Amino acid sequence: MKRWTAGLSAALVLFAAGCGDPAGTDGDLVNGWTALAAPSVPKPSAGECWTFSGDADKLAVGPDLVEVECTASHASETFKVSEFTGAIAQKSTVPADADLIDAFTACQAEAINFLGADWHDGRLMLRVLPPSSKQWTGQARYYRCDLIEVSDDTYTIAPRTTSLKDTLRGSKPALLRCVKVATDSKGGIEDFIPVQCDTLHNGEYTGTFYAPDARPYPSDAAARRALLQPGCKTIVARYLGLTDAEYDLNKQISFAWSTATPTRWGYGDRTARCYLMLEGNLSVSRSLLANGNRPV
Repeated sequence: MKRWTAGLSAALVLFAAGCGDPAGTDGDLVNGWTALAAPSVPKPSAGECWTFSGDADKLAVGPDLVEVECTASHASETFKVSEFTGAIAQKSTVPADADLIDAFTACQAEAINFLGADWHDGRLMLRVLPPSSKQWTGQARYYRCDLIEVSDDTYTIAPRTTSLKDTLRGSKPALLRCVKVATDSKGGIEDFIPVQCDTLHNGEYTGTFYAPDARPYPSDAAARRALLQPGCKTIVARYLGLTDAEYDLNKQISFAWSTATPTRWGYGDRTARCYLMLEGNLSVSRSLLANGNRPV
């Protein structure tokens, strides 16, 4: 390396002695050059759509999430993009769990404007998506809010070729109403599968219960029941047009709930969707809204 440097210096001396500066130049090789900008991570935009092959609850920024036209079959739609700020933006690792609470709250508020109503009332899932670890290392500090249509309560994605905007306004095409309650051989609930209300079904979505405070996820089954059962009972009763006491007299309709996952609960989705269920082998082909205690 030392010999190469010396040889280069001699060549430059000979060049300077024999030729001088070319016309129109000042001999300064860097003066006036604009420095290259630091590389940056591309930021997503509202109105973009994406394909993904897994369940909605596993959707994350990375190579498996691919942008496509919203008129093509897609899994999710980005409807808001914003930035992490303050202490969270200074973290060395991608925000997760409680660090996403403010972002999720912002996403949820904007989702109401975008859809026309609470996304829990639709066959939908709301996801707040921070950058990938690689993007975060590259100084990306955005988060995006995505909505996904699902075909059941186990987060199976229902691909779309149109936007979800306004789908909970007017005729509300994304509204969650009647369901088939799937059970295992022992009668345990496995899934709530949305169906048209004019087809035979044995369940119906009645509303969403919101935890009254920021308590941690109740990991104990008894604690979950103590929190969710009274709330869902009241929601089901009001859906039927009954008081809690009047509902207690109903022998045909019970109820159940589907709780947000511990991860979702941790970043602010402290909710449970409440469903009425018909007892035994009963089924109907109509909505039971305001049915009261009349026979089904």
